[in-house]
Amino acid sequence: MKTSPIAKVIIFIFSILGVTVQADLPKWSYDAGPSTETEMGRELIDLTADIPNMPEISYKLTKSQKFRPAFGPIPWRMRLEPNSVKMLFIGQDGTHIAEAAGRPATAGFGGRAQDLAKYFGVNESAAFINTYAFTIKGQYGSYQTPYIYEKNGERSVRFSNLVDNQLWLMTQDNGSPIAKWRNNLIDWIVKNNRDSMRLIVTFGGAARDAVASYIESKGGKVGSRSENSMENIQVPEIKLQYAGGNNQFPTPINEKGYDLYSDMLGRKVDYKDVSEQSAVVEDLQANLEAYIEKMVFSKGGPYNNGLLHPAQLGGYDLARAVIKGTRTRSLKGLKLNDGTVIENDILFVELPHPSFLSRLSKTEASEAVGSKVEDLKKYVAEGWTIEADPGQENQFVAGKPYKYSRADIGPEFYDFGTPGSRMVSVSTASRMSGKAHVIVFGTRDRVKFNMSKIDEMTDALPGDEFSEEELFIARPRSFDLRYVFDAGPGEKYAKIMKENLNLKEIFKSKPGMSFRNDGIAALNVKNNDEVADFGHYRGTFVNPKVVVLADPHGWDDLITSRALTGTRGQYLHGLMRDLGVEDQYLVIKTVPFGMEGATDEEWSVVLEQTAQYRQKLFAQIMKDSKPDFIITDGDYAKEEIKNLVASGVKVINLSRRDSSMTYGFEAAAKKISKFIGYKGVEASGQMANIPRSHLSFYARTWEGTSGDRVINGQGKHAGMAFAEVAPAWAFEQKTEIKDETEMEIDLLINKLIEGGFPLPGEKIQNFIERREIQPGLSFIEKFVAELVRVA
Repeated sequence: MKTSPIAKVIIFIFSILGVTVQADLPKWSYDAGPSTETEMGRELIDLTADIPNMPEISYKLTKSQKFRPAFGPIPWRMRLEPNSVKMLFIGQDGTHIAEAAGRPATAGFGGRAQDLAKYFGVNESAAFINTYAFTIKGQYGSYQTPYIYEKNGERSVRFSNLVDNQLWLMTQDNGSPIAKWRNNLIDWIVKNNRDSMRLIVTFGGAARDAVASYIESKGGKVGSRSENSMENIQVPEIKLQYAGGNNQFPTPINEKGYDLYSDMLGRKVDYKDVSEQSAVVEDLQANLEAYIEKMVFSKGGPYNNGLLHPAQLGGYDLARAVIKGTRTRSLKGLKLNDGTVIENDILFVELPHPSFLSRLSKTEASEAVGSKVEDLKKYVAEGWTIEADPGQENQFVAGKPYKYSRADIGPEFYDFGTPGSRMVSVSTASRMSGKAHVIVFGTRDRVKFNMSKIDEMTDALPGDEFSEEELFIARPRSFDLRYVFDAGPGEKYAKIMKENLNLKEIFKSKPGMSFRNDGIAALNVKNNDEVADFGHYRGTFVNPKVVVLADPHGWDDLITSRALTGTRGQYLHGLMRDLGVEDQYLVIKTVPFGMEGATDEEWSVVLEQTAQYRQKLFAQIMKDSKPDFIITDGDYAKEEIKNLVASGVKVINLSRRDSSMTYGFEAAAKKISKFIGYKGVEASGQMANIPRSHLSFYARTWEGTSGDRVINGQGKHAGMAFAEVAPAWAFEQKTEIKDETEMEIDLLINKLIEGGFPLPGEKIQNFIERREIQPGLSFIEKFVAELVRVA
């Protein structure tokens, strides 16, 4: 297996020190995005451009919205170099902080999964995806769903996790555009890591079923937990009730489509109350026959029991996977979409849902996980192993017990310039109440914000319009833009920017003060140490025509990880376009921190602490390139440039006024118009979208547009908690689904028609009339139907 340059650096360091330590990659590491220079890189870019519009699919297939569209898809968190992945983790869907981070498996699930990876000796070689690339509402399936079990003439009610027919078709049917795309992503990960990939770990039922669907899409077979009981069960029609937070509770319905529990009890039930949930279950068990008489049973599907597939009830059983006629826990032998066959053992194991594990004690969680991975030991005896990352130990192969814990997530999984508050292994974000398009990150506390400002940000429009070919909530997918992005500063500049900041000194509190007691006033910089440095630069280091030294402005750089991408930066880009520079310029912030409201004294301290940072960075820039001129943006930048460039370099100074984002632009353009190559240029004062070549691969179409997208918290949360606001023009976009996707959806709906199930959006009264069925359950009717089916 070929060793990456970064891994070689780590191995060298360890050999010098002669010690075994945690193999964190260098602090200047970052995710550059897929390579546009390789076939596999371009394939991943194309695959990302083809992410289905899952919110639109949900509406067409269910007439309801399962997804949260505003922040778009978050498809993966992984290193992309060939043979850089050894373990693949699959979860259900992203969390709020994952949406803010633009990467799945951030927060609690990510930290727990990262820790499990280290049990197998894996740190940077772990990859993470979800069953759904978009965040969903509620859960995959509904726990405590009642169904009727009959054997030897005896009826009873049982409860299980159930995935309803429409959700099953959308998620796991291999004719679904969502399942097809997910299977292609898994294929890509396996193909790109043919020699290194060793293990797939699923967390929760959605991920377990996703791997089973993947296996079956390749010709394998996977048994289900309930398949031997299909002739003995009947599943009633169910409605999901709100149960607090992201939870739902399943209730059977009567012939009018109303909650049967409430109907039988004669009162409204509060399903947020766990005791109420228990009460209705007890009432159902005590009065089963009375409930059955009022339940609605479709008796649809191949078993005439209300299900399309046995795995809808209780899920698939990966221990019963069969590939090439052999029961196995390995993908070996499956054919990939390029026609090649998996030649190595890539094992798979399913673990409980993270929410379940979080409710256990550490000892119980350790035992729950440890018991599941026991199934892999027979493969170890046959020679299977995972080569540990540098400085790590494969404790599983060594026979050591697993201890449930949490691990940090390294910068190698994120854009260069990502703040620390977006690279977290704990849940530190929430969705703003009543505003699904606003994510608050940095804390789980309730935070005060300027709500009128958030409303303005919601309604703001971009400086330039986008083609309707784009899905505005996702990264660009048109051929003109999908391959255009900033792959990062490169190792040389990344090292300079990361290795010349003494963060411990910079975030030292003022004498007699602390952030806990005094808030952001305790610091000279205006964000706390959990945020740390962010958004160092924007643009190109390769022969920029213009270099801009700019004082920080706004907070959008927290999300884009690039300098000046909010309102000020968009006006600045408008000026660059007026000058004919287009995207051939480079922006460097005077300090890579927030400085909103900082005093002259605070600025003075921070500038002194970061002097070496600027000196080394500008020395390298001026050595590597010869810009036509330099622009300073802000009073502190104006003074600092005097210490950074020779006296003969042309410098244009822009002053700032809060009352006008374009103050000084006209005067600056007049001075520049006297330079060779810039004759006659004028400043239009128009705002322009930040060019895609200045944004990372992962930036959504709406990022760097529509003015500021991030706002600072107030009071004690200032500099710590922030709100990211998606613009309405993006998440309210009316889109057309591709013809191919439309046909796939029609085929899925046809399965509902042929199976005898309610159709998308169909009222239960209309379904009963259309199918001419009677409420209640007649096992004689079922028996006759079965005779007809067999005949």
